[in-house]
Amino acid sequence: MNIKHPYPKQIFVFGSDTTLGDTIAKLLKERPATHETKLFPDGERMPHQLETVRGRDVFVIFTSQCGGNIDYWLMDYLRFIRAIKARGPHKITVVLPKLPHQRQDVENLEDREPPMVSFFPDLLKAAGADHLVVCKLHNPASRTENPPMENADTTPLIIHEIKKRFPNLSEVAIATGDMGGAKYCRKIANKLGTPIIIADKERDLKNGNTTVMKVYTYGTISDKIKDVVFVDDLISTFGTLRKAADAVYKEHPRIKNFYAAATHADFGDETLENMTESKFKEIWVTDTVPVPKTFIEAVKKSGKKLCVISVSRLLAQIVDNLHNSDSVSDLWTRA
Repeated sequence: MNIKHPYPKQIFVFGSDTTLGDTIAKLLKERPATHETKLFPDGERMPHQLETVRGRDVFVIFTSQCGGNIDYWLMDYLRFIRAIKARGPHKITVVLPKLPHQRQDVENLEDREPPMVSFFPDLLKAAGADHLVVCKLHNPASRTENPPMENADTTPLIIHEIKKRFPNLSEVAIATGDMGGAKYCRKIANKLGTPIIIADKERDLKNGNTTVMKVYTYGTISDKIKDVVFVDDLISTFGTLRKAADAVYKEHPRIKNFYAAATHADFGDETLENMTESKFKEIWVTDTVPVPKTFIEAVKKSGKKLCVISVSRLLAQIVDNLHNSDSVSDLWTRA
């Protein structure tokens, strides 16, 4: 028995792709608890656990989803949490690597669109979740306090990848595809001691389409700079990054190698075409959202490379620290 935490740890892995959750459980040397989804004749679904959860410190690792089936899975997540809560666990911690709706963090008064970033945390709380763990929020201010939320910073993983790929950082610049990403870009550039390039997009006020990209630099872009790494919290259509790379190359034609690094692979229908037709040599994402092998192979066939960096070790350490009542933020603030 853990003296600091007498309640036994229990891990559930739930979702359409359990790869990340199974890896986290393996790193924790835990066997994922069993569950099933009961189907009713009228189409209703009831996911529920098959093992006792009473008095347990329960961690439910969900697969982050994107695309057309997101609402389907979100309802199953809520049903599953409710089923566990009804059986008397000590605590339920939901590990959801990519929080849904996180880019909808500002109210759009013109179109009467409400901010939705807190919607799913509110639903999880109502279902019975006591604690949330997510990775790299689009806006850190979206972190909730009720229920408490751990916003795991994946920046050290990105910085480690850049250092591994580029031993000579004097040849590298860190870039962003819009002014909104300038703060994150500066954070990484300051850690690496590299100059910054910002390709800011101007949009048509009527249709929202990007009309022109303007390039700004901070620090000296010397003749030695030949590699540029664009950083962001997520990649969706890849359209902005594609245009940003074209704009930077036009402004700095000596730069030949373009790379992109992001946490969430929130890919859409246009992503593959934009990636394969862009100037980018490699794209790096984490596995907070499952990336289909067919997508990786399609990128490879175009002569480019899509690399997946795992967040499994980071999330396993967070689960272990939460269970043992140890600090969580130290896992990335000291990295």
